[in-house]
Amino acid sequence: MLKKTAAALAVAGVIALGSATPAFAYPVAPAPGCTVSPAAFTAGVPSTIACVGLPAGPTVFSVTGPGVVPGVLASVASASASASTSVTKTAGEDGAVSATFTPPQTASYSITVVDAEGATVASETLPAASGSGTGGSASGGGLAVTGGSVAGEVVWLGVGALGLGGIAVAAAVARRRAASVTS
Repeated sequence: MLKKTAAALAVAGVIALGSATPAFAYPVAPAPGCTVSPAAFTAGVPSTIACVGLPAGPTVFSVTGPGVVPGVLASVASASASASTSVTKTAGEDGAVSATFTPPQTASYSITVVDAEGATVASETLPAASGSGTGGSASGGGLAVTGGSVAGEVVWLGVGALGLGGIAVAAAVARRRAASVTS
């Protein structure tokens, strides 16, 4: 009886692990979103605005804040008035594109990213850095990672194996007790 059960469980495990798993069968394109690192701005410290999941083509990065002048997305500039500027970068076939922003002052800046289809991917106002550090890194959008990459079938196979081990130990204990009582 135990051999038949073990054989049936082995066949079930092969079927579960050998079957196609739709969630892992094809690579899933990342959700459109952008991150800014470091996300708190310090004068002269470059921040990278990186976006993923965008349609291929021109992507417009815009920055508004104190001291912003044309070219601030490529180099350090200084001015006292609040203004805005933009730069166009091309998102590749993989949907990734980035631009570097070097703030001219330690202040809050508004960043807007518009993809090739005219959709606003990111629109946030990020703070000035506090203290003497260079700021941290934060996400400007997207979803947090909430799980692992282990298939559910593998987890259930492990749970089943532990259950069978427990049953086998209980059966062995019962046999020993029965053998010691009859002796």
